[in-house]
Amino acid sequence: MKKTHLPLTAVFGILSLFLAGCANHLNDIDTVSQENEKNVLNVKYDLRLTPETIRDASYHVEIEKLESVDVKSYQVRTVKSIVTPYEGWRELYEVPAGIGLFPVSVCSHVLFIFSFGILPYDIPKSVTNLSFTGMNPALNWENEERSEENLVLIERKMQSDVTENVKTPVAHQEITVRSDKQSRKYTTDDFGGFDLNFLALDPADTFFPNGRKISFVVEGKPEKELRHIILTRDFLSRLQWAQAKINAYRAKPSGKDLFDTVIFLEKNGFDQLAYSLEESELARMANDRAFQDAFKAAAQEHE
Repeated sequence: MKKTHLPLTAVFGILSLFLAGCANHLNDIDTVSQENEKNVLNVKYDLRLTPETIRDASYHVEIEKLESVDVKSYQVRTVKSIVTPYEGWRELYEVPAGIGLFPVSVCSHVLFIFSFGILPYDIPKSVTNLSFTGMNPALNWENEERSEENLVLIERKMQSDVTENVKTPVAHQEITVRSDKQSRKYTTDDFGGFDLNFLALDPADTFFPNGRKISFVVEGKPEKELRHIILTRDFLSRLQWAQAKINAYRAKPSGKDLFDTVIFLEKNGFDQLAYSLEESELARMANDRAFQDAFKAAAQEHE
C-alpha cells in the first residue's frame, strides 16, 4: 500500500512546487515627484473700461477672471517592484538547462582563479546565478521582455498649503452688451478685450445706447452680469447732438462744415471721434481743391 502511494506523493510534491513558485525580483524603482492639488474657492470677474471716465464715444473693454485658489503641494514617493512572473511550465526546460549549466559555472570559477582576475568576475557570477535559478523549480529565469511592475509603496507628504489669487484674461468669450431692449454681441480677443463704440464713423461699428444703463453680460447658463455702467443724461444728450452733427455734415459735406463739426465734437469731449472724422474726410477729399481750401480757411479764422 505504501509503495502504491509513492508515485502520487511525488506528483503532488512536484505540483506543489510549481504552485508555490514565486516571481523573480529584478529591481525596485524608487521615485520622488511633486504634485499640486488645486481647489477653486471663489470666482469673480473684473471688467475695466479705458478710459475709465465716461466722456468719449469709444472705449476699450478688458475682462479678467479672478480666482481664489487653494493650492496644496505634496511630495510623492513611489516604489515599484520589477519582477518576472512565475510560470510553472517553463521549469520543464529551465531545470534541465540549470543542471547543464552547473558544470559550466564551476569551470568558469576555476578559469577566473587561474586567470588571476583577467577574466571579469561578472562572467562566472552570471553563469552561477543562471544555473541556480534554473535548477530552482520555484523560480523562473529573469526576463525583462515579460517583466511586470508591482506597486509596493506610495507616500504623500504635504509640503505647503497656500491660497493664491489668479488672474486670467477671459479670452474668446462671447459678451453681450445691453442697453434697454437693445443688445449686441462681442467676442473677446486673446487678452480678454474688445472695442465698444457708442458712436463711430462706420455705422456697423456703432452701438448707440437707447437707455442710460449699459450692462455687460457673459453668455452661459445661467447668464451672468459682469458689470453695468450708468450714462448721464448730459452724456446721452451730447452723443445725440454729435450724431446729428455728423449726419448733417455727411448730407452736404464741405470743408467749412467739416471744420465746424470737428470743433463741435472736441468741445463735447469726443476727441478721438473728431480726429478720426477729420483724417478720414481730408483723405477722402484729397483731390478736391475747393474742399481743402475751405477747410484751411476755416481753421485760420478759428485761430
